[in-house]
Amino acid sequence: MNLTQLAKDPQNTEKYDYYRSLGYSEKASELLSLLTYGDQPLHHLLKEFPEDHLLDRLYGWLLERPEETPEDAVHAWYRQYRAKQDKSFKAAAANLAGGAAGFFGNVFGGMKSANMSAPKGLAAPMTSPAMGSAMKMSVDIEDVAIFTDEPVEEGGAVEEAGPEPAAGPGLAELSSTDSYEQIEEKKARSVLTEPTSTFRMTTNTSSMGIVLNQIREGRKVDLSQVRIEELLNFFAYDEELPKEEKFRIHTELYPAAEGKELLYIHAGARVEEKKGQNIILLLDVSGSMCRQKKVTQEILATVVSRLQAGDSFSMVTYSDNDQTIYDGCRVNGDGDKEDIMGRILGIVIDGCTYGSRGIETAYSCGAKHYIEGGNNQVILITDGDLNFGITKNDGLKVLIEEKKKSRLFLSVIGTGLYNYKDDKLEVLSKHGNGTYCVVNTLADVKESVFRRYESLTSIVAKDVKAQVEFNPRYVKEYRLLGYENRSLSHADFADDTVISEPYGSGAYGVALYEIKRGSAEGEQPLKYQKAVFTDSEELCTVKLRFKEPLSDESTELAQAVTLEENGGDNARLAYFLYIIGEKLRSSDLLDEADESFFAGMLKDEAWKKLPGGNEDKIELLLSYLKRRDGAGS
Repeated sequence: MNLTQLAKDPQNTEKYDYYRSLGYSEKASELLSLLTYGDQPLHHLLKEFPEDHLLDRLYGWLLERPEETPEDAVHAWYRQYRAKQDKSFKAAAANLAGGAAGFFGNVFGGMKSANMSAPKGLAAPMTSPAMGSAMKMSVDIEDVAIFTDEPVEEGGAVEEAGPEPAAGPGLAELSSTDSYEQIEEKKARSVLTEPTSTFRMTTNTSSMGIVLNQIREGRKVDLSQVRIEELLNFFAYDEELPKEEKFRIHTELYPAAEGKELLYIHAGARVEEKKGQNIILLLDVSGSMCRQKKVTQEILATVVSRLQAGDSFSMVTYSDNDQTIYDGCRVNGDGDKEDIMGRILGIVIDGCTYGSRGIETAYSCGAKHYIEGGNNQVILITDGDLNFGITKNDGLKVLIEEKKKSRLFLSVIGTGLYNYKDDKLEVLSKHGNGTYCVVNTLADVKESVFRRYESLTSIVAKDVKAQVEFNPRYVKEYRLLGYENRSLSHADFADDTVISEPYGSGAYGVALYEIKRGSAEGEQPLKYQKAVFTDSEELCTVKLRFKEPLSDESTELAQAVTLEENGGDNARLAYFLYIIGEKLRSSDLLDEADESFFAGMLKDEAWKKLPGGNEDKIELLLSYLKRRDGAGS
């Protein structure tokens, strides 16, 4: 078998090149491109080899096989393996049946002599430790029938499953089983009655991953799936991160139309390097993850590739029950990483989703191997379909609030095509002091796991809140674009018991305000009090409040915004993306100025001149809107 040629076949080249870019050897990259974890045949084959150097042993075994592909070779071996197993089971059952016939024959004979009716046959439940599940064995004096939890052809050969059904518009009706927190869009606020706007600052990008997945699968994008702030965060801007201070706030004021302006706020965190990683991968291996095993393997390989000498690595899987694959193993070099990937290939996907048990075990592993001053991070990979144990959002909130007292952080990588439970994953990441992204393709992995790895695994601040105070002398009303489900009260900003969201190393969050200029004086005359304005020449003040990762006390910083319109390409990019987001929502909040700006960006593809190198992603969104709106016209 020519594994090199197969791995470099056009359909596998991108995966092979990616694994090589992560630092895996040619052999390992070839195998990981051609085989995917999660299958029972591969699991049983790898059990035949010693656990060390699994990929090397598997590579050598495949070279000697006559089949054309590794998958064919594994399944051919498995048919022979199952035939032997089936033969052994039948022999054991026949012996048992013979013994049972002798024993029960005497019993039935006694019953007959006592004029009692004897049953025609006897069914007795048995448990097979080798299979790990209940197996019913029906014993009859005339016949023996064995029923296992895997399909078996005549002669004991395994019945191979057919190809997975292609995902696409034909399966769109299954989207009803997805669950999201509902979004209620908000109107403009009067500065006279609400001079401050307070919200949980976020760096999450999960909503954009969901939107991209909906578009790729030919499914409709719904309002509840489009969180404007996470869409804005997903794209790259021409911004510099701070080098000395923890945060850098950058603002731009862009004139959208006469009397209407856009205030762009970018809050970026500096890159911080910590000594040592204590990474705990918590992997959902329930049946609902079967469709996502290829992209999940790419996620796993990416995380494993970033381990350094001396790092602690644990891995817990969960379905009906949890299993600890690695418990604080120390990584010494690239060979260890490939050994880890070899064992990952032997994991089986099957069963229900006992996520709460997996969380308990993962945190236990992390606490045992805690590294002072290091990255102590649980990374959950799942579709969120928790259907066993603690399943309700309130219960998950209580569980993860208790677990975060261990000083471990929980970040979530969501993946899934159907029956995706975004609302549960939002609860876990928000209350677990971690970040949340969604990936469903290799391109998503490169963007959200590889490029943003430090922000995913190295938390540099928690409970980050933002508050903007507008000057009523120059601003009549404002509207925060997005952040509907992250709004806070004025008092919440300074209340350290009110949690917010974390920032990872080098991460950034973007906020955008629509501002209507003019004085708020006299807007709502009051009988008993009168508004008295200062003579400040500032438009507003942006405040940021945060805690160090292991502290309960907050630090606050503030930056004033002048009246000068200094809007540049970053503000224009954010404005363009906001309009796209509202169009994805099918919102009625866009006005004539918004539509005019959008049309100007489309003319001669002016949007391609915006910063960040986001053309491919924006093109995908625009193509979807064009198809959808064209179909509806």
